[in-house]
Amino acid sequence: MELIDACLPAWEFRERHTRRIAAAPARALEALPGIDLADSPVIGPLFALRSLGSREPLRAGLLGEFLDRAFVRLHEVPGRGVVFGAIGRFWSGGGGIVRFAPGDFATDRSPGCARLAWAFEFAAEGPSGCLAVTETRIACNDAAARWRMRAYWLAIRPASGLIRREMLRLLAARCSDPRPGP
Repeated sequence: MELIDACLPAWEFRERHTRRIAAAPARALEALPGIDLADSPVIGPLFALRSLGSREPLRAGLLGEFLDRAFVRLHEVPGRGVVFGAIGRFWSGGGGIVRFAPGDFATDRSPGCARLAWAFEFAAEGPSGCLAVTETRIACNDAAARWRMRAYWLAIRPASGLIRREMLRLLAARCSDPRPGP
């Protein structure tokens, strides 16, 4: 995953999933923002669970809208992949998100926070397919954040992985649909 290496080469926590997609890399990347998370029977309920006690509940709508609301675009290679980032206290209600400019992500050391990089990368496989990879990495800014993130990660990692696998499943379905997207 070269793209994510450019944004977060060292990390303490990591989640990675792959799926073969019947589309060229550029087509899969183009389709990514249009996948509807509400088409999954599990993403909506998991988002609702994560939103308990939050003033801004997560909604299962278009992935592109979710990414624009919750993340900052850090890096993109046209036709190949994209990396999003967030800084915050992810274990707290609402994620304790810190606002930042993309250029500040690598050097941010906000006390008690962690940096999260989330990549979608596509590698050609044969004449009309690709391997889609989603990888999430988290680096903690200090020992206190590391301790809290470890406990939080232990609790949410299975659901986090399920959500990412579902996103790849939805992307595969969208790419195999012969009807044009919106």
